[in-house]
Amino acid sequence: MASNIRRTEELASGLALAALGAAAGAFIVASYPLGTARQLGPGAMPALVALILVLLGGVIAVRGLWEQGHGGGIDLRSALRPAGLILGAILLFGGLVDTLGVVPASAVAVIGSGLASRRTRKREIAALAAVLAVAVPALFVGILGMPLKIWPTLQ
Repeated sequence: MASNIRRTEELASGLALAALGAAAGAFIVASYPLGTARQLGPGAMPALVALILVLLGGVIAVRGLWEQGHGGGIDLRSALRPAGLILGAILLFGGLVDTLGVVPASAVAVIGSGLASRRTRKREIAALAAVLAVAVPALFVGILGMPLKIWPTLQ
């Protein structure tokens, strides 16, 4: 029974990731020029990432359906909680990164997605949030030079 629930979660998570990628891709294509093959525009790379997200979500969903066919019926209700929490964590990160900064937004994303699994322990979530609080700003701000706010500014 536990493996049946995990496979249903894969199906729902894959569908949620594919839907998120499709929505982001539609927004990017409508908002930014893609350019040409010789001169890529500002929307080319985000559109490619959205396409990859759709493809990976589709692979995860098909894998969940394929394995589901060998073990019983599909119960999407049992998978809505994890898929909703993970999708919500991704959307919260995107909404909070500009206002709160990358460190708090990363912590919210880790905690939200960590709650999706009943097997995840609080210590593991806290450890991952602490590691990402150091690694994300070091990579994206320090190494890549992206102009991201690290902490909220008090004014």
